Amino acid sequence: MIDIRGVEDFELLDLYEIEATSFQNNYRISTMIDMYKNKNYKFTGIYMKDKIVGYIIILDSVDIYEVIKVAIAPNYRGRSLGKKLLTNILKTLEKDMMLEVRESNEGAIKFYEGLGLRKVGVRKGYYGDTKEDAFVYLYSV
Repeated sequence: MIDIRGVEDFELLDLYEIEATSFQNNYRISTMIDMYKNKNYKFTGIYMKDKIVGYIIILDSVDIYEVIKVAIAPNYRGRSLGKKLLTNILKTLEKDMMLEVRESNEGAIKFYEGLGLRKVGVRKGYYGDTKEDAFVYLYSV
């Protein structure tokens, strides 16, 4: 059974394990805890048999939502869980949402475009580790 709901504080270490295995430049656990305590950040998880297998972190800015991170645990990829998670989020939006994606991440670009996000800009040299550009995508409600 798949469940999508807000992440509980006691689940942050499990969420961090997904973070650490999904991103080369992952956040520290202390950073994630600080974000979790900030009411402007929303942590939503996707669960299988009550185990968190993916998450999305969204920042509620004044006039737009910003996707900070989205990841599915490596052992659970390829099961359309990311699509289920993002589709669920998109249905509940009260204002537009934006995100950045590496220009080389063709799979993510195709995925986001398939969900109705559209490319609205480029941030030159956005990624500090590679100086790679980021494409800015927008979902309009």
